[in-house]
Amino acid sequence: MVRGTWHLAVVLGLMAAASAILGPVLAQQQKRWAAIDPNSETNSPVVWGANEEEARGRAVEACKRISKTCANGPAVTEDLREVFALVCCTKPKTGCAAAAAANKREASRNAQQMFTDAGYSDCSVRHFLGASTGRKQ
Repeated sequence: MVRGTWHLAVVLGLMAAASAILGPVLAQQQKRWAAIDPNSETNSPVVWGANEEEARGRAVEACKRISKTCANGPAVTEDLREVFALVCCTKPKTGCAAAAAANKREASRNAQQMFTDAGYSDCSVRHFLGASTGRKQ
């Protein structure tokens, strides 16, 4: 009986050590980035990638499949708790942009600031999308 208990203790110890070593590695491998490349129709999807570059590329591709008015400048975040704000302006011409932030107010402010800096006006938030699900909020 002592020998069986000893083997169980060794196995449990090895499992705990493997978990401590591999846990951070597995968590890093599972990290996802979210991105959206906005368009004037405001129907671009949120997409995900294993890293920032992959997420950006997928966002551009996804937009181009459904629209000819893509911004070709995706908003991206590695924090899937964030929200994307999709903002469009009409002056001097129609344009849409997205920005990610921890909450709707911040994301909206960030997207609108991009347009203000570029001389656009008559801007409004079209909708918000969750970075983790891509669903409207």
